[in-house]
Amino acid sequence: MTDIDVHHLAAAYALDALDDRERFAFEAHYGACDVCHSDVHEFRDTLTQVATSLSAPPPLSLKDRVMAEVATTRQLSPALVPVAIDRHRRNRSWTMFMAAAAAFVLIVIGLAVFRGGGTGDDTYASELARVLDQTDAKVVTLENKSGANGSFKVAWSQRLGEAVLIGEELPTAPSEKAYELWLLHDDQAMAMYVLDSAGDGTVHRVVKTPADPTGWAITVEPKAGTPVATGDIIYIATL
Repeated sequence: MTDIDVHHLAAAYALDALDDRERFAFEAHYGACDVCHSDVHEFRDTLTQVATSLSAPPPLSLKDRVMAEVATTRQLSPALVPVAIDRHRRNRSWTMFMAAAAAFVLIVIGLAVFRGGGTGDDTYASELARVLDQTDAKVVTLENKSGANGSFKVAWSQRLGEAVLIGEELPTAPSEKAYELWLLHDDQAMAMYVLDSAGDGTVHRVVKTPADPTGWAITVEPKAGTPVATGDIIYIATL
């Protein structure tokens, strides 16, 4: 993924055609980049216009045919295994459709609205891409224990010894307080000293990971930092 410019993923993101790593990288960049934010909205609007232009009303006889089939078709009981297989096939078909739709929209538009600039943190995005490019990279979404708005995800590579934290749509921490990331290992919590108040609703940080985590947690701590958690766990993920 390191050879992909994150600015060039807007069309595929708008069509839900990215894999998990590409989506995570783009979302980390997207929230702070006005250019990509505009591109995603433009592609979605264009796809809507394309779908509308190709739509056609069904023939009047369709309802009668469907109702006739319903009256004579035996309804089957749910079967878990076949349903699971059908869902897998449907997801695969949907992914192929979305990829084709992305190519079609680009043709309809007649140009790529890809621009290299932007107000996003490219250093953070490149570090995230570097972590996700590792063969042992893992990504986890932390469970929200507080019921407040916002979300946290952590991507990390033990081989690289780095973790990337992405917090979105967060409430600003109380005065003289900040969000703190904790690495859980061997029944201990190790302070990562990510002391960010999320004044803009986001927390984007890269930290070193001295141990292989068995979980991650977020608390709200004094801005000065503390080696021992004093606040309640508000987000957590155990591995």
